[in-house]
Amino acid sequence: MSSQSQAISLMTKIMYQCRPERTTTMAQCRCCHASSPGGMECARCLTGRLGDMIQNRGAAFSWLDSFRRVQQDEAHVFECAKRVDAASP
Repeated sequence: MSSQSQAISLMTKIMYQCRPERTTTMAQCRCCHASSPGGMECARCLTGRLGDMIQNRGAAFSWLDSFRRVQQDEAHVFECAKRVDAASP
């Protein structure tokens, strides 16, 4: 498997592991024992693996931070939309 394919696979797993706690069952990460959706390898551990694989941990963790900011911004937009709906007659 190419490095790009491996990176895509890991990034997909990381995004899946970034689900909100309220949407899934949480258990300990198999690697670091932090809280993790489904008790699978957590997003931070997977990101570490991604960084090692691409030989640039900084880039991998920067991407994770960006992805999490996108999730927060998305949640804020949805909350604004709910307020508009609630205020509409």
